[in-house]
Amino acid sequence: MKRREFNQAAGAMAAAALTTTACGGGGGAGPAPIAATNPPSASSATGAGAGSGAGATSATPVRLNGLPMGTNLSGMEWAKPGLRYGMSTLPNLNFSVPRAADVAYLASQGFNKNRLPIQWELLQPVLNDSPANAAVQALLGAPGALHAGYAAYITGVLDAHAAAGTRCIIDCHNYGRYQDFVYQADGSVIGLTAASTPLIRPFTTDGSQVIERILSLAPGATLTVGNFTDFWTRVARQWKDHPGFGGYGLMNEPHDLPAAGGTTASYGNQDPTIWAAFAQAAINAIRAVDPNGAIYLAGNDWEAAMTLATNNPAWPLSGSNLVYEVHMYLDASCSGYAFDYDTEVAKGFSAGLSGPINLDTGVNRLQLAVNWAKAQGVKLALTEVGMPVDDPRWQEMFRRAVAYAVANQVEVYSWMGGNHWPAHNYAINHVPGWHQNRTLEPAVAGPMKAAVGLASAAVFDDGPGDASAGPVTVTVYVRGNLAAPLVLQVASSNGGSFSKTTLTIPAGANGQDSYTFTPPPNSVSTLSYSSDGQLGGQVPPPRKVYALADPVAYAATSLADAARALLAKYNASKWELAQGYTDYLLGVPAAEGQPLRAVADSGYGSSAGNAMEMINWVNKEMGDGGAMTFPVMRSVNGKPSSDHSAPQTFGLWCKKSEPIPGVQANPLNRTPYDLQDPHFAIAAISVPTAGNSGVVFQASQAQASHAAELALAGGQPQARWTDANGQSVAITAAASLAPGQPAVIAMSSAPGAQVLRVNAQVAGTAAATLAPSVTTQLLLGWGFVDYYPRDGFGGNLFAAITGRGTPTAAEMAVMERYLASTAGLSI
Repeated sequence: MKRREFNQAAGAMAAAALTTTACGGGGGAGPAPIAATNPPSASSATGAGAGSGAGATSATPVRLNGLPMGTNLSGMEWAKPGLRYGMSTLPNLNFSVPRAADVAYLASQGFNKNRLPIQWELLQPVLNDSPANAAVQALLGAPGALHAGYAAYITGVLDAHAAAGTRCIIDCHNYGRYQDFVYQADGSVIGLTAASTPLIRPFTTDGSQVIERILSLAPGATLTVGNFTDFWTRVARQWKDHPGFGGYGLMNEPHDLPAAGGTTASYGNQDPTIWAAFAQAAINAIRAVDPNGAIYLAGNDWEAAMTLATNNPAWPLSGSNLVYEVHMYLDASCSGYAFDYDTEVAKGFSAGLSGPINLDTGVNRLQLAVNWAKAQGVKLALTEVGMPVDDPRWQEMFRRAVAYAVANQVEVYSWMGGNHWPAHNYAINHVPGWHQNRTLEPAVAGPMKAAVGLASAAVFDDGPGDASAGPVTVTVYVRGNLAAPLVLQVASSNGGSFSKTTLTIPAGANGQDSYTFTPPPNSVSTLSYSSDGQLGGQVPPPRKVYALADPVAYAATSLADAARALLAKYNASKWELAQGYTDYLLGVPAAEGQPLRAVADSGYGSSAGNAMEMINWVNKEMGDGGAMTFPVMRSVNGKPSSDHSAPQTFGLWCKKSEPIPGVQANPLNRTPYDLQDPHFAIAAISVPTAGNSGVVFQASQAQASHAAELALAGGQPQARWTDANGQSVAITAAASLAPGQPAVIAMSSAPGAQVLRVNAQVAGTAAATLAPSVTTQLLLGWGFVDYYPRDGFGGNLFAAITGRGTPTAAEMAVMERYLASTAGLSI
C-alpha cells in the first residue's frame, strides 16, 4: 500500500476515475520520517484496574480452517521519502523491523502466515547493471549484491516465523518503481556522502541526482526485465529453503506504468503487457532456482480486486503454485484512506461498482476477482484489506467480506501490522496494544478469527469512575472471537445498586455488554467480576467507583483513594512504573534490571477503543538496530522506577490519531487534550547527577513541532509549551533538583494561565493563550516532534499523571502527594 496525501481538490478531481479503476494504494499510517518488582495486587490498582497478569487470551486457539491468514508486517518499507537524498534510513526510527514478539503473538492467536513488505532499494542498493565506479561501490556495494544488514533483518523475521511454526511472504513493496542515484559517465554520483553511522545509507546532497526508474519494455527503459529477474533470482537463492519462508510477492501495486513504447509513467494510458512480461520473466527466473515456492502475482492498476479480470489481458500466466493477489478496501474510493462511514456513503459512488457503499460493498468488490479466479482455476489471495475502527458498520462490512473470502478459499492478510511508530492506533491497523495489563488485541482480528473458526479473546471493562453526580455506566468488552456467549457476574464491595448484575457477551467477534451502577453517597466502592469459566475464567480487573463529596478532604482518610477520585473526576490517566511489564506482547511483570516496554494507564483516561497505553517497540534483536535502547526497571529510594539514564533511551510512547476533515472527523483513538485545552501533568522523578536536561513528559504531534512538556533544563524543573503558531512559553524553577533525591514536578495550563509546581509548591507562572494545536501522542521519559526523537531527562521515573481540565491548587496537591508516595517521598 502506498502512502499518499491528498488535498480535497485533488480528491474531488480523482473521484470519477476511482469509481471504475482504483483500489488499494492507500491506508498507509501517515508520512514517514525524513530522515525487580512483584506485580501489583488487585487492591493496589487504581480505579480502572491494572490487572494481575498478561493473560491476553484463552488457551491456544483451536482453528477450524487451515486457510492461510495473517497480516502485513509493515515497517521495513517506510524509508523511501528521503531515500538517496536525505538520511531517512535509520532502523527503529525511519523504518522498523518486525520483532520476534510480533510474530510469536500473531502465531499464538492462530494467524499462520504473514506478508513482509520490503523496499527493493534497501535490499539491493545497486542494480545489477549499474555503472557504479569503485568509489561508489565502496560506499553502496557491488552491482546486484544484496545488502547484508537489510538481508539480516529479513532473515531474522523469517527465523521468528520458523520458531513460531508460521510462514512469511517476502513482498517487494515498490509499485513498479525503483528510486536510484543518477550515475555520471565515469560511474560516480554527484554529492554522494557517507553518513556518520553505517546504519544510515549513503546519500547525495544534490536532490537532482535522484531518479525514479520504472518498469518498461521499450528501448531506453530505466528499469528492465534483467534488473527484475536478477533481483528475484538472488532473493530465491537466499531464502528459498528457509523454514519460515512462505512465498515471493513479486511486486506490490504496480500502477501507471508507461504507455506502449514509453519509459516514463503514463497516467491513464499504460501498456498492460509491461507488467505481464516482467512478472512472467520473474516467475521463470524463480522457478529456475526454486521449483515449488508460492509466487504471489499482483495485477495492474494497484492490484484492485475489481479490475483483476479486466485490466490484465495476459492473465493467467504460466507457472506452478501461482497465487493471484488483490487488494480491496471498504471506503468509496477503495483506497483505505477514508474512515468516516456516513461521509463515504454520501459520496454516492463505490469504486468498481454502482451506487454508494453499503454493508455488502466488500463482498461485491471481492466477488469480481473470485469469479475470475474460479473460472480460470487459479488460487486467490486478498493480501491487503482493512477495517476502520470508528464505526460498527465498518466492522459488519469487513466481517461479511472476510467471511466471503474464507468461504471461497481466498487467503486474507490485513493491512498494517508490524510495529513501526506511525502504525500504532491508526484507523486501519493490526497492531496489538496494552490495556489493563493485558495485550489489547486489535479490533480487526475478531472478524478474521470468526471467519476461520478461531475462538480466543481477552476481556476488558471501561467506564467513568466519578459517581459524585450520579450513576456510572460501565461496559465490558471482548476483543477477539467467542465461540459461545460469555456470562459474567458483577458485585460491589460497598453496597449500591446495579441495573443488572449478570452480563452476557454474545458469541462472535468483539462483543460487549453494559450495566449501570449507583453507589451509596460519599462512598468508595470496588466492583469485581466472576466468570462462567469461559476463557479460563478470565475477567476484567476490579474497578473503583468514587462518590466522594470532597475528595480533597478525604485525603486525610486515604490519600490513594482521594487522588484516584480526582483522577476519576478529570478522566485523567496515570502510569505507575511499578506496574511495568517486559513487553506489550506476551510480557510479564518487569523485574530489577529487565527491559520495561509496557505500562498500562491505571487511571481513568482509557477505554478498550482508546487505550492510553505506554509502550516501547524498539527492535534490538534482528541485526544491528542502532544505538537506541529501552528503559529498564530499577529500584531507587526503595521504590521501583523506569531507568532512562542510558544514552539514547527511547522511553514509552502512546501514539494516537488526529481529526482530518473528510477523512476521519472524530477518531476514537485520541489524546485526552490538545495544546490549547486546559490540561495538567505531574511526574515523580529522580536524577542520578546534577545538571540533567531533557524531556520528562510530552504531549505533542509526531510530525509537527508543537508540544507541551515537563522537562529539566540544566537540572532545573521546567514547564514549556510551543504551539502551532510557534509561540513558546517556558517556566523554569529557580533551584535544581538534588541528585538521588526524588521530586514531584507538575504543570498546568489554561487560556491565559500556566503554572509550574515543584514538590507541591508554585515555582513559576505565565499568562499565554495557546493557539489551536492538535496533539497525537503522549510520551514518558523522552519526546518526539518533527519526525525525530527529543532527548529524555536521563533519570528515573516513578509515576506520571495527565488529564484535561483545571484542578484547583488543593486538588493538584493531593495528586502530587500521591505521586510522591510512589517514590518514597513525603511532601
